[in-house]
Amino acid sequence: MMHLDKQKEWFSTWFDSPFYHVLYDERNDQEANEFLNNLVALLNPEPGASALDLACGAGRHSRALASHGLKVSGCDLSPNSIEEAKKHSDSNPTFFVHDMREKLDDHYQYVFNLFTSFGYFEDVCENAKVLKSVYDALIEPGILVIDFMNAHKVVRDLRSRQEIKKCDILFHIKKEVVNGRIIKTIAFEYQGKSYFFQEKVQALELSDFEKLLSDANFEIQQLAGNYKLEPFDLEQSDRLILICKKK
Repeated sequence: MMHLDKQKEWFSTWFDSPFYHVLYDERNDQEANEFLNNLVALLNPEPGASALDLACGAGRHSRALASHGLKVSGCDLSPNSIEEAKKHSDSNPTFFVHDMREKLDDHYQYVFNLFTSFGYFEDVCENAKVLKSVYDALIEPGILVIDFMNAHKVVRDLRSRQEIKKCDILFHIKKEVVNGRIIKTIAFEYQGKSYFFQEKVQALELSDFEKLLSDANFEIQQLAGNYKLEPFDLEQSDRLILICKKK
């Protein structure tokens, strides 16, 4: 059985695993493009505006943003994801490996943190480090967009166990809420070996983000509850999308 190295944070191993991309292969460019079409129409950035896709994964959102005329950089902690992103990109977007808690070297007019790429850390105080890094890197108009799950609905409707088959791999998935975190355990066999990974995401609700963002000197300008950018509804919305401006 292959277990996570206890010295490593879960996202530095699972996101760098090829099995991550197998399990989530339905996260496609069409979905990313539709969301970003709506988002760019709402934000109406100037042509050539600089944007950072923070925790960009394999770069599908970065490519969608670049197609709208923005000058895009994408960063992610996973070297494998960044290598994959570079395969599908020329000079725009550009990609680099980066821990979102650390200071960014460049400055951007827009920062996008999409598809539940926040709240990974064991220590909730690390969230403030992320927002400090973003705040310092943002220049006029200074817009941050966070696309998170609607944790209230996710916890309420949690399916404790399921099985998903992809590429002849049967993934056994268990979900539970422990100490304010949604923990997904993923176990499977491949070529005679057993594998075990976990995803741990803080079950952050709107009130949590309101405090975090206020403390980091951001003002929430608009909320949306899905990728059509319809209004956020606590009981019905699948997403919690926050459009924020640096004070």
